[in-house]
Amino acid sequence: MVITTNSCTFSEYRIYPGRGIKFVSRDCKVHYFISRKCTQLAQRKIKPVKLNWTQAWRRYFQKTKAHQIAKKRVKRKQKIQKAIEGVTLETIEKMKQPDEKLKIRDQASKEI
Repeated sequence: MVITTNSCTFSEYRIYPGRGIKFVSRDCKVHYFISRKCTQLAQRKIKPVKLNWTQAWRRYFQKTKAHQIAKKRVKRKQKIQKAIEGVTLETIEKMKQPDEKLKIRDQASKEI
């Protein structure tokens, strides 16, 4: 069973059913307050960032981490061509091409 909750417009705490105060202002905006303390502070236009028990204060002073998923940066590896004994760079470049690769394999198998 899912319980629908509202959040307090001042303190941003969860308000469960049967709790809190619903206030409709003159501009028809609906405000939910968890307690009378939040209601009075909001009516006096006190900023919630200035009170250290509100979620806004905790977010402003970075006491809690925001739910942001940061992508991990992947370092690109540079490919370094290492020399192989008995093989020149020209043959290595030829091996990268698919047609040349088959020819070199056939020649190597014939030599053996």
